[in-house]
Amino acid sequence: MPVTWRDATHRDLARIEELWAEQEARFLDTETKVDRPVLFYGEEDKTRAFYPYRPPVMNVAVAEKDGRIVGFRYTEAIPEVSIVTGDEDVMRSLGDELTREAHKFKQLGFRSGWGLIPAKFVQGMRYFLRRHPHIRPWKSLTPVGIDFSELGD
Repeated sequence: MPVTWRDATHRDLARIEELWAEQEARFLDTETKVDRPVLFYGEEDKTRAFYPYRPPVMNVAVAEKDGRIVGFRYTEAIPEVSIVTGDEDVMRSLGDELTREAHKFKQLGFRSGWGLIPAKFVQGMRYFLRRHPHIRPWKSLTPVGIDFSELGD
């Protein structure tokens, strides 16, 4: 049976909540938390940027099969950290600095941040961030994404 994707609306929220609950049940035996960001502005916020989606959510779409919503996806803007240094003191300062920055972005509605680390530097990053257990390589997640450079960009 084919799936049809369409932009989500406020009317879809009840079914989206049901799907989130089902996902939480599937993820119970993993270390992965099922996020539930605020997807939409209220109807009274029609003049806001990105309306109807509430940043950091940039898009929400539902998948329908036989007229029933069977899935959804949302896209968020996520702060991506890039570090450029060869200085050991800078590396030592990263735990406090990244924590400060994470609190700043959390106040703005962001729930996650990330950076890609070449495999050969992971152990070094673990060492420099050892006193900051909330900043770490993900154990239960594998990043996937689009490398736009491979698409001719």
